[in-house]
Amino acid sequence: MLASGSRGNAVLAYSGTRGVLVDCGISARQVRLRIEAAGLAGVRIEAVALTHEHADHTAGVRVLARTLEVPVLATPGTLHAASSTLADVPETAPLRLGDAIRVAGLSLTPFRSSHDAAEPVGFRISFPSGRALGYLSDSGVLTDETLEALAACEVLAVEANHDLEMLERGPYPAFLKARIRSAVGHLSNDDAAAGLAALAHDGLNTVIGLHLSEQNNTPHHALSALGRARERLGIDARVVAASQHEPLVCAV
Repeated sequence: MLASGSRGNAVLAYSGTRGVLVDCGISARQVRLRIEAAGLAGVRIEAVALTHEHADHTAGVRVLARTLEVPVLATPGTLHAASSTLADVPETAPLRLGDAIRVAGLSLTPFRSSHDAAEPVGFRISFPSGRALGYLSDSGVLTDETLEALAACEVLAVEANHDLEMLERGPYPAFLKARIRSAVGHLSNDDAAAGLAALAHDGLNTVIGLHLSEQNNTPHHALSALGRARERLGIDARVVAASQHEPLVCAV
């Protein structure tokens, strides 16, 4: 997890020396610096896969894709909505919901998320070991379709955007609070905890809270909600929060 939050999102999934970047909402320079800081400078990025077109997920993609000469993968709706952002990238390729694509030795399966974007998705990323990372960064609700896509993942990375009480008491205008709480907004800490309850299994080893709001959440609030769910469920999984500013390395 190179960056996660409202100021930019980027994730490097890799096996050996080959990898794919999921989202590029930080600069190409920051991507490189954070990969180096994580000790992964030897990993070659072979593609960028986008969850949706919002700037905190796409701001650096054009420069990165052109610099590395790699394709950008996204749903047709996202490719259309991000067409100006993706101008002059070497190649784009459409992703189809539910259809796995092989890239960098990994298998990426996009699934529908619920967000106010053109055709947003999360990803189930399967590694050569057979283990999987479930990644859902922006979504207002956890649908049955989403839960099915995330089932039996060894690492579960799910949005924990806001603490409901902090959001209600915070400085955002009423219309923005309503958007965040809506079915096409963002998952709260409690929503993420409910998702953990639905997705817990004996093989789950790590739960990562994503996209924490700097105004309406804290790592303490997010980890407390997920930690309480873990205790109720009696599972052994490590619970961590991804950072806006520092990379988080996790083994699948």
